[in-house]
Amino acid sequence: MRAAALPSASRALCLAHRRGLRPVARPTICASATRDTVTDQDRTYILKALELAKRAKGKTHPNPAVGCVIVKDGKVVGEGYHPKAGMPHAEVYALRGAGNNAQGATAYVTLEPCNHHGRTPPCSRALVEAKVARVVVGVGDPNPLVAAEGIATLEKAGIQVAIMDGPEREACYELNRDFMERMKLEAAQAARAKAAKEAAREANEAASKQAKQ
Repeated sequence: MRAAALPSASRALCLAHRRGLRPVARPTICASATRDTVTDQDRTYILKALELAKRAKGKTHPNPAVGCVIVKDGKVVGEGYHPKAGMPHAEVYALRGAGNNAQGATAYVTLEPCNHHGRTPPCSRALVEAKVARVVVGVGDPNPLVAAEGIATLEKAGIQVAIMDGPEREACYELNRDFMERMKLEAAQAARAKAAKEAAREANEAASKQAKQ
């Protein structure tokens, strides 16, 4: 079953939850009860994607190490990992390997697909354009440039999404613990800066109105 894209208010609550600085916190994707269910097969393939990601551990800074496996009809048709910053992301390599077989397939990605233009295009859009039917995400990305928006893009396009849980999710988190904690800190700092800017704007407006009275 598919979940509808999250309304903006729900996404805002989800982002606020993620920006907490508790060291034991894990990135959380706020999902409806209808999000696709994780299966035993999903756990097997996400671990395969995790093994691919480990090949680049320590080589991708400031990016995270990510692996992707594309499966169709019970067979791996494409796989890849992000080798270093500036190079294509894991999903791109996997989609290239899958070719036309990506259509209707399931993509297993250790980290939520990016949804912004950096040195590479957004992977969420690449998955949509390849017409994959389903995406299984190892763990959500706390990067404020992504932060549930990658998931929302996939679901808005009608793609089924399942979010990994249990030890597999923990393993995906631990692979990029430094990145995850850094992104949570940056998100919190950005939120504080935005709040301070808004407070200053409101104070200036109030002072201006008072001066005109």
